[in-house]
Amino acid sequence: MKRLVLAVVLSCSTFALAQTCERPHDSSPSSVAAQSDEARLAFLSKLLLEESGRAYAWRLGWGATYGVLTVVQLGVMQLFTKEEQPDWYWGALSTAVGVAFTLLDPPEVLEAGPRYAQRAKVVPEGERCKLIAEGERLLEQGAAHEQDSVAWYLHAGNILFNVGLGLVLGLGYQRWISGAINMGVGAAIGEATIFTSPTHLISGWQRYRLGESPPAVTFHVIPTAGPGIGVLLTF
Repeated sequence: MKRLVLAVVLSCSTFALAQTCERPHDSSPSSVAAQSDEARLAFLSKLLLEESGRAYAWRLGWGATYGVLTVVQLGVMQLFTKEEQPDWYWGALSTAVGVAFTLLDPPEVLEAGPRYAQRAKVVPEGERCKLIAEGERLLEQGAAHEQDSVAWYLHAGNILFNVGLGLVLGLGYQRWISGAINMGVGAAIGEATIFTSPTHLISGWQRYRLGESPPAVTFHVIPTAGPGIGVLLTF
């Protein structure tokens, strides 16, 4: 009887040690979610921290770019004739909208990523499952937010906004050439802003659940050998 009781206790202890935190119900055996708790926590911590840095750089870079363009256009406007000034203050309005686009609705991972990574370093054994569940929530919701940030209607809205700006200059002020220039440049900058928006959480959530990454289209601004910059489109 003593041997039986000892065997049952040892079996229960072994089972308890083998237990892992709850996984997403739709995760596959080859996914990150199927790995050990330590591996899952390390994956979540690293991904959320890195994406926070990318989101911060994107917001700072584009926000500063649009802000400088707005100030410059308003500043030089007085150097031109009254007939030419609408080109500049409508252009300033366009870039001011760009500032709002980059700064409004910040992703949760922007602030939560570094805090999560710090907590993951010192998490007590009894709190590990709770922290993993929180990381899964941040990753899932962050992926949905990033998906919305590059949705088709944002591209459509960018094009329509800049077409409308060109028509305002053309129909309202008979500035058709400058209207076409503003429309083309504004649309190109807007598309570059959307295409460079961080999207690593989308593929990260896919890897975490299914162990594979979906094909993605990315847009990068890269330096060139001579003056100027280049763009790199991957898919």
